[in-house]
Amino acid sequence: MQEETESSSSGSNLCGGLFWAVVIIGGLIWFGNKVYRNNIESEKKPFWSGTETVQVCKAPYYSSSDCYKLPVTLIDEERAQIRFNNGGYVVVGGLNCWNAAKLDETPRYVFCRSEDNEGNRWDFLPNWVNY
Repeated sequence: MQEETESSSSGSNLCGGLFWAVVIIGGLIWFGNKVYRNNIESEKKPFWSGTETVQVCKAPYYSSSDCYKLPVTLIDEERAQIRFNNGGYVVVGGLNCWNAAKLDETPRYVFCRSEDNEGNRWDFLPNWVNY
């Protein structure tokens, strides 16, 4: 009789240990996925600082041929000044930046989106991006 008790107690210990192993592994997978998604999907800082030439696209646009490489001054993390080749400029606000979707062999990059006072949407991309 004592052998039956020892056998059933070791079987329940095995089930309990297996249960906790599954809970711990599941928790680690959930945590890793959450950290990865927060890193990929969260807002980013602008990819340039000071004044740099970046690819500027005024919406709507359908390819890089609809965009221009212009000097853009980052005023702060929410505002930028776009300078046009004719000497004019526009200040945009509400600058938000994210990781772009990964397509084919293109490396992941940060792009930014903003609006001017007239409601025009402007996107800012690194110069090397070509789509």
